Amino acid sequence: MYKLIFTLMLALSGILPAAHYDLYILAGQSNMDGRGDVSKLPNKLRKKSEHHIIFYRNPIGSSNGWKALEPGYSFAPKKEKTLPSSTFGPEIGFVQAMHKAKPTQKIALIKGSRGGTGIRRDWAPGELDKPETQKELYTMLLETVRLATKALEREKHTYTLKGFLWHQGESDKKLSSQTYQKLLEVLIQRFREDLKSPELPFVVGEVFDNNGKRDKTRAAIQATAAASETVGLVSSEGTTAWDKTTHFDAESQLLLGERYADEIKKLLK
Repeated sequence: MYKLIFTLMLALSGILPAAHYDLYILAGQSNMDGRGDVSKLPNKLRKKSEHHIIFYRNPIGSSNGWKALEPGYSFAPKKEKTLPSSTFGPEIGFVQAMHKAKPTQKIALIKGSRGGTGIRRDWAPGELDKPETQKELYTMLLETVRLATKALEREKHTYTLKGFLWHQGESDKKLSSQTYQKLLEVLIQRFREDLKSPELPFVVGEVFDNNGKRDKTRAAIQATAAASETVGLVSSEGTTAWDKTTHFDAESQLLLGERYADEIKKLLK
């Protein structure tokens, strides 16, 4: 009985007893940060996970360490600035699908995202080994990974970095397809170099089809995945946006998460 109570106390504090985790990094702008409405989720998906954890960081605020995974690690404009919030991203559908495929494996997510950000303006990796040339969010994400992994190690956890999920591009519709593709390919290469994981599976998600206004960005994302056997593509076909133009609704966020899981599983084979 006392052991059970102690385990529950650890779970409620946001970190579970020492274990091995499959580690995934999630990054991008608003649709990775998440604008899905938590209230639209079924009750079973609103609960804290007993097995999976998240470390979330955004320039607005953070999870303040590892927490048990649940919806609400997102900062939407004009919404509350406390966590968990009322919005969520693809991580819920992703972990649900990964857990279904491998129920005994624990999953840790490092999520660094912010809405309204551009790949060149905010995420540019700069020159190798010259942090002063990096843009804010690239620097922030690398720092977040360091903080998160050190925190795992302090708690005697072990982990294996298994993949990187990227969803961004809504702010870059004015860039040519060739320019965005080049920027994305450089970003992938640099993340792999800085994370010391040269073959790290990388999955990129299509932005919402805004009546042809994002065709160049979508084409670049598709071409980036097609050009590499270690980059997967998540289609946005059949998705819907609650604001009709940009932000995936709750149902589509779950669908995207499942598609990210499908692509990661393919790459890991």
